[in-house]
Amino acid sequence: MIHSVEIHVAEVPMIRSFDHAGAKRVTTASVLVTVDVDGIRGYGEGAPRPYVTGETVGSVVAALAGLDVALLAEVLDWRSFESAASSLGRLDVSRLLGGAAPAPSAAAALETALLDAVCRHHGRPLRDALLVLDIPAEMRRDDGPIPVSLVLDLSRDEAELRELLAHRPRHVKVKATKDIGECLGRIELVRELTAATVSVDVNGAWTAEQLAAAAPSLRALGIAWIEEPTTARDWGVLRHFRHSTGLDVMVDESFVDEQDLRLAVEFEAAGYVNIRVSKCGGVLRSAQLAVQAHGAGLGYQLGVHVGETGPLWGAGRALASVLDAVTVEAGRPDEWFAEPLTVPAFAVDRRNNEVEPLTGNGTGVVPAAALLRHMRKVRSWDAGAGKWTDW
Repeated sequence: MIHSVEIHVAEVPMIRSFDHAGAKRVTTASVLVTVDVDGIRGYGEGAPRPYVTGETVGSVVAALAGLDVALLAEVLDWRSFESAASSLGRLDVSRLLGGAAPAPSAAAALETALLDAVCRHHGRPLRDALLVLDIPAEMRRDDGPIPVSLVLDLSRDEAELRELLAHRPRHVKVKATKDIGECLGRIELVRELTAATVSVDVNGAWTAEQLAAAAPSLRALGIAWIEEPTTARDWGVLRHFRHSTGLDVMVDESFVDEQDLRLAVEFEAAGYVNIRVSKCGGVLRSAQLAVQAHGAGLGYQLGVHVGETGPLWGAGRALASVLDAVTVEAGRPDEWFAEPLTVPAFAVDRRNNEVEPLTGNGTGVVPAAALLRHMRKVRSWDAGAGKWTDW
């Protein structure tokens, strides 16, 4: 069934940076995979971020190029759409590619490409593959536009902030600064301008001492939760913070798989998790983690990686069309890149802070000419040769 696989690296300049306390991104770095299944091409994407999963573009390429594609093709059940999606969902692709050091971004690129091809082959949208999974009815959202949160990164000045908040978002995520006083002032302004729920994303930039010092003000400001407030996986600090302040925590960099979820639950370190397709190993694995989090009594946000070029945000949009998350982030590819990277182009209704589910088969998007120009093929596998070739 799998005739060929290609691995591409895409680095696309961003015309607008995205800034937070831990990093500033001005160029996206993605690994894109194309898979040919019986003449139907599927596209997938991984966004490796060393500070999230420890992966780099190079490590993702190496993990993918180590795959025994012929063996994978034998293991998957190609008899029907449902059997193909189910068999792929049963595989731990992250460990298949990474072994003892799981490779979730590599898994996301491969899984999304395979699903995209399978869905297109059977004339089905990606959301149908998610519905093959055993997702409880109470977790599923109704059809229609998807509300999205407003994310205020540090590149936004006060004038822009006021303009964005005038559109009455349902939820606002404020990216924290390392300076707590400055951060609290920014949150106070947001609170003055909107009745929306507000969360603060620290990206692990505060110390335990800074976190404790900020807690009374954060509580007074009515923060819904604080995201990744200190060093990743410092479960003891997170537990103490929740128990001593009454404020809730969302884990992001501290959460990439089932093991992290189990520790967060056992230590009572978080009330929410941030699920992102690339860091969680693919759209099927992301849905499975959402089910596990829900079963453990945790809420979940459907987030994005800055600089997603196309297949990733398409997969995330499919996930958001199925799951009733506490918040959904859409990203801003329309502002980050000089021209559309996909067909159809990324679109969001910023006045009403919502997006429409994508139509069409597979992820619903394919690379546009602007993205194809930036895609550099680095490895390929062909069923005839039965081996990987360097480019």
